Amino acid sequence: MAHRGVWGLLLLVVALVLVGCESGKPAAAKADPGAAVDGALTSLGQQAAVAYRIGEETLNVTRTGLAQGTLSLKDQQVKVLRAGGVLYLRAPAEYWQAQGMQQDRATEYGSRWARSVLAFELGGTLAPADVARTLRAAVTTSTPAERTMLADGTDVFDVGGLRVTATQPYRVVSIDPALLGPAVVNALGTGPLNVDALDAAKLTALHEAFGQSVQDLAQPFVAGPVIATTVSSNDLKCAAAGSCIDTVQVENKLIGDAPDAAARLVLKSSVTSAQLGAKDCGQELVTPLNGSATMTCSVQFALPKLTGSAKVEAVPTVAAEPVAVVDPAALDREVAADLG
Repeated sequence: MAHRGVWGLLLLVVALVLVGCESGKPAAAKADPGAAVDGALTSLGQQAAVAYRIGEETLNVTRTGLAQGTLSLKDQQVKVLRAGGVLYLRAPAEYWQAQGMQQDRATEYGSRWARSVLAFELGGTLAPADVARTLRAAVTTSTPAERTMLADGTDVFDVGGLRVTATQPYRVVSIDPALLGPAVVNALGTGPLNVDALDAAKLTALHEAFGQSVQDLAQPFVAGPVIATTVSSNDLKCAAAGSCIDTVQVENKLIGDAPDAAARLVLKSSVTSAQLGAKDCGQELVTPLNGSATMTCSVQFALPKLTGSAKVEAVPTVAAEPVAVVDPAALDREVAADLG
């Protein structure tokens, strides 16, 4: 009996030791989607600039709302520049035709930058801090979270269409556009916006890309308003040597609204003579809106070795577009202040 009692005591001690070991083992920390979302949005809001990858296009947006890159709009690849609080697009003719432009005008727009608008205010919507603020309001602690693994092996929480890394360092991986509002969906579609922070080297490259885009702006068109022109006088003078100068007085009137803009007038004059043939000449002139301007162009006819006179006529036409008045130096200073 005494022997059995000793074993019973030993077994009890061993059991107590085992229990003590198990109770002292630390429990594995459980990933917290709330902490992951909070950490990721805090990080996003502090970024100097982020890159949004939407399909095959990439749009870079800085903390102050400067933007540079490309977007797919109306099924067309469109270059984007936002600076000075203004959005500029460089889009093919097909994009402008989809906006309702006639083919000839759309072709001209397709050859240069144009000041334009989208369905949403790009700079104020996609700046990192603004996106973080919008997402905090859209995704709450009651929003269901699903932990999943992306195709590239990234472990994420999907919280109502906001995908953030499930482990530290927390960051935003992608966003469903619906979380940013219907206007964003209308412009960009429903595909996810993949989000990448920009390191120092990429920020330097972005600064250079902004500078090149600003340099390329030149005199961008202003999409939306139109300019009506009237030829109020036409004076054709020809010299005996066969040269003719057509002087045209043109009035322009803006239809619509175009702040910080001017009128780009393009004169084409068809100078004809039954005896000498036909010649065309033209001139391009940028002049204040709602004003009058004098335009001239000249032609040279080869005179036949005959005596007598020839009757010469000129028929001028003037096309006009509003163009934005741009200060490239001011835009460069804005970019430098934002990106260093």
